[in-house]
This record gives sequence, C-alpha cells and structure tokens, in this order.
Amino acid sequence: MTRRVHQADKGNFVRLIISVNNGIGTGLPAPWLSRGRVFLDRPLWSLARVGATGGLAMDDLQYLNGIWNRLRSMADGSAPSAAIQIATVSSTGSPGLRTVIVREASFEEATVSFITDIRSTKIKDIRRDPRVSAISYELESRVQIKLAGTAAIVDDKDARHAVWERLKPHSRKQFERDLPSGISLYSSDGTPMGWEDDGASPKEPYDRFALVSISVTSAEWLDVSTEDHTRYAFYRDRQPKWRSIRLSP
Repeated sequence: MTRRVHQADKGNFVRLIISVNNGIGTGLPAPWLSRGRVFLDRPLWSLARVGATGGLAMDDLQYLNGIWNRLRSMADGSAPSAAIQIATVSSTGSPGLRTVIVREASFEEATVSFITDIRSTKIKDIRRDPRVSAISYELESRVQIKLAGTAAIVDDKDARHAVWERLKPHSRKQFERDLPSGISLYSSDGTPMGWEDDGASPKEPYDRFALVSISVTSAEWLDVSTEDHTRYAFYRDRQPKWRSIRLSP
C-alpha cells in the first residue's frame, strides 16, 4: 500500500489519499479494494490528535460535507423537513421502523440525536440491541441520505435540559400523555387501557423525555437529480477517520 497526500485548501480539511495495492492494511471489504483508493479525511483541528501530517488538503469531500450540512439544517429547522426514518431491531428480530425529528447533528462527534418517550418501544429496542439505521429523502433536491450506527440514551443532565428547553410547547405536550405512543387505547373488552405502574414509571413529562444519540459509523449520499446519479459511501473507523468510496447508483 502506498500513500499520497494531496493538498488543496477547501473547508479546512485534510485528505490522505491512499493508493491500494492488494488492499493490505485498509480494513475495507474485498469488493471495494479494486477501486484503488481510500480517502481518510479529518478537520484540521484534529491533526495533532490523530497524528496526520501534510498541509491543507481536501479533494471532493463535498458529499460528506453535504450529508452533515443537511443533517445540521434539519436540526436547526432551516431544512424543508427535519423528519428522518429510524429502524431498530425489534424483539422478534424484524426491523422496527418509525419517523423521528432530528434535534442535533454534530460532524465533529459524528452523532445525530432525536427525542422520544422513555417508555416507548424504540427505547426497549435500543436497550436490547443498539444497532440502528436511518434514511431521509428530500423531494426538492432529490437527495437521499442513509446512516448506520449505534444508539444510546443520553444521561448527561445538561445535554438533556438544553434540548428540552428548545422544544416547542406542542413537542413537550407529547410527554404529558398517560400512555406512551404505540400502546392500544382499549383492551379486548373495550375498556380504556391504563399504563402498568410498577412504581418506577415516570410521572412527570420531563422524566418521560428521552434524548437519544446515534453514533454514526457509516453514511451514504445519493443524488438522483441529474441523469448521471451520484452515490458515495463513507465509513468511520475508531480513530475516528472517514473512508470513502464511490458506488454505483
């Protein structure tokens, strides 16, 4: 494996372009190795920490930037929609799919956050198996974003409080319900259902509020707005660094 550092000033990123010979040391699956290059990208502020060398460098990380710019705009409300579909692994092993609203997105931490009721099925799924995937498609731009990673319930009090304070009244109101979402309102005999209280079930809306953070390990960008569709996949290792590959759309 040989390495070439390409230098280009764009967005204060560093890109190490690795020319692959036989795929040794790349950690990528065999079908991708024939494509010949692996891109390792990091913001300049991380150089000292990860030990990267070379000057300002970046080729076309515009697609990874596009993913995170889109996610950030969903979180701050400037995107046409903040909705994204999240899939968890259900208790039966089948996918559990639902729509959530992106509340936070951080490229530096590679995390995306959403809120839910702590009593919800998705929380049970995440506690049992933290693997999740997500997908979003914007009709106007005709761009699809896919994410995969692991989800965790945020315990940090300051982080939870900050998100709670930004919620609009109608978003807070969902946590006032006696029943969590997805629970049948009536039993088989037609009587109203009640939440089974074992003494530990949260009573206050804020205590029912859960902030969930997804640690993103892979992301995909698919643009079908032109005749020549564009698709890129990005993979993050434990450094963390991003590896990218262009895919057939």
